Amino acid sequence: MSQNSLGVLDELQRQKSAPPISGKPTARWSFVAGILIVFAIALVGFAWRSSRIRSAHRSTLADSEMAVSVVHPQKTSITIPVLPGQTKAYTDAPIFAQTSGYLKKWYFDIGARVKAGDVLAEIDTPEVDQELAQAQAQLKVAQAALDLAEVTFRRNQNLFQRNVIASEDYDTAVDTYRENQAIVMADQANINRLEALEAFKIVRAPFTGILTARDSDIGAYIAAGSGSQLFRMQRTSPLRVYVPVPQIYANIIKVGAEGDLTLDEFPGRKFVGHITNTAQAIDLTSRTLLTELQVPNNTGELFPGAYVLVTLHASDSSGVVTIPFNALLFRAEGPAVAVVDAAGKVHLRKITINLNLGDTLQVSHGLSAEDQVIVNPSDSIADNMTVRIVNQNQT
Repeated sequence: MSQNSLGVLDELQRQKSAPPISGKPTARWSFVAGILIVFAIALVGFAWRSSRIRSAHRSTLADSEMAVSVVHPQKTSITIPVLPGQTKAYTDAPIFAQTSGYLKKWYFDIGARVKAGDVLAEIDTPEVDQELAQAQAQLKVAQAALDLAEVTFRRNQNLFQRNVIASEDYDTAVDTYRENQAIVMADQANINRLEALEAFKIVRAPFTGILTARDSDIGAYIAAGSGSQLFRMQRTSPLRVYVPVPQIYANIIKVGAEGDLTLDEFPGRKFVGHITNTAQAIDLTSRTLLTELQVPNNTGELFPGAYVLVTLHASDSSGVVTIPFNALLFRAEGPAVAVVDAAGKVHLRKITINLNLGDTLQVSHGLSAEDQVIVNPSDSIADNMTVRIVNQNQT
């Protein structure tokens, strides 16, 4: 109790033991009112002093707590560093002649866009034409011989049934008839073959695409089966992109994940593709996983055979999060971070770094998006230390 309060109490005790004061009632009430005012002032002073003491105590505690800034880990997909790749046509096929002759005419040159079934060229085949005419004449001869053999067979069959001729004569007629049937069938098959070769005089596009090569000209002799192509066609929409992915990332490559393509000839642009296939085997020489992406190319502005840089975004559902690099603690037991709980207590967490991206780290184990991770932690920070967050409203 303060000295002012003790003085007031002593004064009250003296008033009780003193003889009654003579005088008017107004003087007595004024004296009592003065005493009450002094007592009220003493109580206000005591309350103000207690408040100052408590405030000073809180200030001392606050000054003893370490002030920290925190961030929340960001959910993210695993990003693989930029890798070199190569574009290839979705379909790439040489066009060969299937019949021999001379190139009579071609209708499309390199760079032309053609549809499936379009006529690319015509071949003049005089040798095949003559062979077909000869085969057709030979078929007619064989058909006449078959007709005669059939008449002989029917007649001998009737005579044999009436026991007019011997069985040997009947057997001979049967064999002759069947032999002529086989000859007619063989001649017809030869005609079918030659007619097919005649149909190949017209060279057609097997699919919709672009002519990328024309390796023959009018008047050149075309030999079927020589291995010399007439044209080369490519389908460039969609476009295939092949990327050798290092072995360390092979297990996170998933079909359907996205990849961004950049080319020097298109500065500032990105072309988005999707992973469609992987080789499912590590190359023994390069220790990489061959990965295929497909990129829409309806405008045809991307060319097959181009060098590209590819950034793959591997889809992942294991809870990978990203934190700033300056949140990392280097400890003897391995990489760790300091996490602050709801009560302001620090907990050191071991983490598994999936990928170091320079200014950020991708962490696959040890953190969640709800954690509060201290950035720029002091070397003296320890478990169960009480800290004060200075950016509580930041995420």
